[in-house]
Amino acid sequence: MYCDFHSHVLFGIDDGAKDKAMSLAMLKKSKDDGVDTVLVTSHCYPRSSRDIDRYLTRREVAYNELCEEPDLPVLHKACEVHVTQDITKFSNIRKLCIENTSYMLLEMPHTAWTDKTIDTVYKLNLMGITPIIAHDERNMHQKKELRNALYDLDVLIQINAPSLFMLSYRKEVDRMMKLGLAHVIGTDMHNLTSRKPCMLKAQKRIKRRYGEECWDYLMHNAEKILNGEEISYKEFKSFKKKCIL
Repeated sequence: MYCDFHSHVLFGIDDGAKDKAMSLAMLKKSKDDGVDTVLVTSHCYPRSSRDIDRYLTRREVAYNELCEEPDLPVLHKACEVHVTQDITKFSNIRKLCIENTSYMLLEMPHTAWTDKTIDTVYKLNLMGITPIIAHDERNMHQKKELRNALYDLDVLIQINAPSLFMLSYRKEVDRMMKLGLAHVIGTDMHNLTSRKPCMLKAQKRIKRRYGEECWDYLMHNAEKILNGEEISYKEFKSFKKKCIL
């Protein structure tokens, strides 16, 4: 499997693809990069159970329309769930998990975390949901003790492919790789310009910087998640950078 674990290719849902033509162009570029599987993870801001149902209805329409098109990567329904409050209080929150699994992609608050933020993630664990923290390298400004408290829970970590090339995040990605805090990777693509598909470029960088085993590990984890299989902390691996480039 060659999987892009984070994308905003569904048109008309969020700040990603603005129309169907852009969605198709993004997916075709991904396929040209060798990607055969893409998670469609449009933003979801759940403030009520009704918000969730409305979001799912809109997602289904755009998803089905793209799935009718030939010669695209396989699409898996998911979403990027914003933790703006205690989302576990919504009766239909499980519907936001990656399809046919108990995994959920979370975007943590951009504002300062509190104990309540971590408690929400813990409550998801109690419900049998395994959160996957989206682009956690962006959370490096949060209090160290709260990030460590998050890692003590049953969570996985997704890193963004563009962060491999950004000076502001590259050092943090190195640290996460070394500590075994990177489990899957996605482009977080939104368009064809500023936030475009880049998995082939990321694959080359990872193999050169951390070794081919690292790339295989990230792809194997994605496959296990999509199959609904459990990933044990005993399977987590660390990867030290092998070169300075």
